[in-house]
Amino acid sequence: MADTNLRVMQFNLLTSTKKRRSHPWRLRKRNIAKIFENFQPDVVGTQEANYSQLLDLAELLPEYDFLGEGNLGNSMFGDEKNWYCATFYRRDRIRPLDNENSGESLWLSGTPEVPASQFHLGSRPRLVTWNNFELIGSGQKFVFGTTHLEAVNPLHRMRSALMLREHVSRRVEELGGDLPVFLTGDFNAVAGSPEIRAMEEARVGLEPLFDAWAEVRGNSDPEGATFRGLGFRDRMGQLLLGPRRIDYVFFRPRLTVRSIDRVDFTGMEHRPNALPSDHFPVLAEFSLAG
Repeated sequence: MADTNLRVMQFNLLTSTKKRRSHPWRLRKRNIAKIFENFQPDVVGTQEANYSQLLDLAELLPEYDFLGEGNLGNSMFGDEKNWYCATFYRRDRIRPLDNENSGESLWLSGTPEVPASQFHLGSRPRLVTWNNFELIGSGQKFVFGTTHLEAVNPLHRMRSALMLREHVSRRVEELGGDLPVFLTGDFNAVAGSPEIRAMEEARVGLEPLFDAWAEVRGNSDPEGATFRGLGFRDRMGQLLLGPRRIDYVFFRPRLTVRSIDRVDFTGMEHRPNALPSDHFPVLAEFSLAG
């Protein structure tokens, strides 16, 4: 019988231009690879890495491939400031579909088809990348997106959340209501915030989305905090703001969430400058069986 379970991971990888001295990428990348190897996610939505980081991980993870685009557009692919929303997938489990609609990048702006566009006074261009996949063996198709929302302006996050709902609704209308859609991302907003409520609340004409963590564990579980931070400034922020769950796995329609966990950096704390990221990954397992 074909395996119809899907292991989905959300992971902000932290760009190599941040914490360059205190947490260099040359050390961090190997522990990121260990997380992939230890937990064997089928598909991983990532944010913030530049293209050279993605190539480094692909070299360390020969069983995975990746697809994605940077927030400055693919014409700037080699620029370290070009932060990618990239999806890694296991070749023995997942097959990207080759039709003309299999991949799409949309910028979270008033002109979503224009590369590197952004809302006025946004901190940087933001985008979502979408890809169509098939689970090998079962033939089950699904849509997978990954995104990284505005860090500073909550109004921009709200506008982006509604745009994402519209993107999902359009894909469901095109591809059918039974098709699973997953959206991972660093939303830079805590559970219960207006921006996250805008992702979940019933709205006329928009597909409902479900938060995998909240479905299983509720919103009050302190183990859900995903922003770890690295260094003194981040620790002070944690003291002032408290634990923050800002990384999410959204999905539709209602599926069975077999499990969901925050992946802690157990066993890596003995070498603090090699910690993988300032975010903990989130790993959810879904049943796609009808």
